[in-house]
Amino acid sequence: MVNLRVLLLLVALLLLRPAIARAAPSCADLMPSGAAFPIRDLVPEDLVRLRDIGPVDNNQQYGGLFSVSPDGTHAAFQLRRGDPAANSVCIAMLVVDLRARGPAVIVDRGGDFLRVRYDFRGKANFPTGLADPITPRWSPDGKWIFYRRRDGGHVQLWRAAADGSGSKAITQSVDDIDDFRVRADGRSIVYATRPGLRSALAAIDREGRSGFLYDDRFAPSASDRPFAPASIPRAVSVLDLANGVTRAARPEEAALLDTPSMREGSWTEAPASSGATARVQVPAGTLYSTRGQLAVLHGGDTLACTVPECADASFPWWVRGKVRFLRHEGWANAVTAIYEWTPGPRSVRRLYATEDVLLGCVPADGSIICLREGSTQPRRLERLDPATGKRAVLFDPNPEFAHLRLGRVERLRSRNSFGMESFADLVLPVGYRPGTHYPLVVVQYGSRGFLRGGTGDEYPIQAFANRGFAVLSADRPRQLGLKASNDFQAAARIDLKDFADRRSVLEAIEDPVRIAIARGIADPARIGITGLSDGSSTAGFALLHSRLFSAYAISSCCWDTNLAMRVGPSAARIFYDMGYPRTVDDSPAATAFWKGIAFTPNARRIRGPILVQVADDEYLSALQTFTALRELDRPIEMYVFPDEHHVKWQPAHRLAVYTRAIDWFDYWLNGNKAPGRADEAARWEAMRAAVARQAAGSEAKAPEP
Repeated sequence: MVNLRVLLLLVALLLLRPAIARAAPSCADLMPSGAAFPIRDLVPEDLVRLRDIGPVDNNQQYGGLFSVSPDGTHAAFQLRRGDPAANSVCIAMLVVDLRARGPAVIVDRGGDFLRVRYDFRGKANFPTGLADPITPRWSPDGKWIFYRRRDGGHVQLWRAAADGSGSKAITQSVDDIDDFRVRADGRSIVYATRPGLRSALAAIDREGRSGFLYDDRFAPSASDRPFAPASIPRAVSVLDLANGVTRAARPEEAALLDTPSMREGSWTEAPASSGATARVQVPAGTLYSTRGQLAVLHGGDTLACTVPECADASFPWWVRGKVRFLRHEGWANAVTAIYEWTPGPRSVRRLYATEDVLLGCVPADGSIICLREGSTQPRRLERLDPATGKRAVLFDPNPEFAHLRLGRVERLRSRNSFGMESFADLVLPVGYRPGTHYPLVVVQYGSRGFLRGGTGDEYPIQAFANRGFAVLSADRPRQLGLKASNDFQAAARIDLKDFADRRSVLEAIEDPVRIAIARGIADPARIGITGLSDGSSTAGFALLHSRLFSAYAISSCCWDTNLAMRVGPSAARIFYDMGYPRTVDDSPAATAFWKGIAFTPNARRIRGPILVQVADDEYLSALQTFTALRELDRPIEMYVFPDEHHVKWQPAHRLAVYTRAIDWFDYWLNGNKAPGRADEAARWEAMRAAVARQAAGSEAKAPEP
């Protein structure tokens, strides 16, 4: 319902609960094999079982997804694979030889899937379904890697020999270890915990004996317990690797935790052997901590690169006395370009550009090593020479994917009436025949990199294409308010006025849909729309303000008049400040506001079928809408997934969401009943009959012209 990309920048998401028991997976196929693969159709399970390096959502574009050894010859990273049958995640730590695509060695197996935790709206430790990037860090001699691993509910530090000869836990911390660094001498490790969180949660447990005071600590749509107030300070310790003794860190040692590393794909400045330093000067208050104006500092002097290409630069590094850097540019900033600047008055030169996504890049002399993904290519580790454009695959986690049948992808670009650039990727059905009109499903709201399942990974694009659907993967235009302000509350007030941002996003989706219709690809009577988070908000706004869509599937639900109640007291004040009406406001302005965005005031005119598949810690937000529509016999069906969050993480749940969404649209857009869904099909048939009766009744009551 809210913009997930912005929430990630704000460091926010939703609540974690203890995981349900899951069967132990075999994990025998965690590593890719060299076997021959048959060419066949892609099915939803292929996407659930993809091997992943780092978070699935490439909106989490930061360093630390892999790291390169001090001598530049090896890379280390965590590899994961979901097992929907066991509802578990297989995990291993790998070391890959970067020389001529050398072998990959498993140096550690096991551990639990570790998810990100954030402080959000004054509440500490809001976990999510998003993967926490487990950054391995090397010993100075390159013989060991260190990393965080979760077992039995506790996150400890582990050490593994880089040659695969063994691994073990090296801490026994009472509190989860959140971050760490290996000291330059390799003899000790600096790590951070938050003991105050344990104390705060224990205090909440004691409070529960006499009842919780309902106050700003509550977020009812996320939990029936109060959260510990944020922010809780970290405690920093130093572990002596020789004797296992731990002591409190000194201030200069604690400062190491805030030091980025080029070998981990995170840096803003790069020293040269000449003593000069290339630096990205990041503006205060920017949304992006690594992007700014490129300059070179030497001997107290600053030489700025003043050409336009040096603005919004990131990740500089030196190559033979010249500075290379990355930059996002082009239509809707969808292009990643690599430039080279010779410090001085000369202009820069663009060496390379791609619409593929490059993640966590690490310089390697004249080349760079990156995780790369394209629209039809899952993430893999590659070496790129920007000067020649030559690429070498260093590790492909999913070689079998190349043997699956995929729909052809074409990028459509548009500019809406607000002047905002956006794009959408049109995926044709497998076996597409020109002149045939196909059902079309819109997937939102990020379309950069591999087209998997949209933001939140719930609507499997290529699985739809293999079932005869055309798919439009829409990329959200930039928020209107952020053009005027980097302050999120100020930007939100701009967005909300006359629902400007919602209208901007809807236009950015409707325009490419109309292109697909005009080209004879999409059947205008058979178009569906999906969404999670901000994508769900767009789908709901489309239901009220667009006539293009015939069926809906959403994973968050829904904007309605009970907003203040379900978000809790502190969050309610934030929404009031944005411009949302209070619960007791019955003024004409408030009534008009809710009529423009909320479901309940519009319930009598809603006819489109709505599938809701939500996490158990969010279903409260859907109850008002669901109840109102059910009371009016409108076609809505809701499924609640246990022990889940805003972004679902359990493999069995992801497969269920995938398959039900496909079958839902196959029924409502094509009239097909999926085998094995007899009970659901019977309910859907009853819904369709009720809609037909209501439509007939409305026509009977209509006055004669």
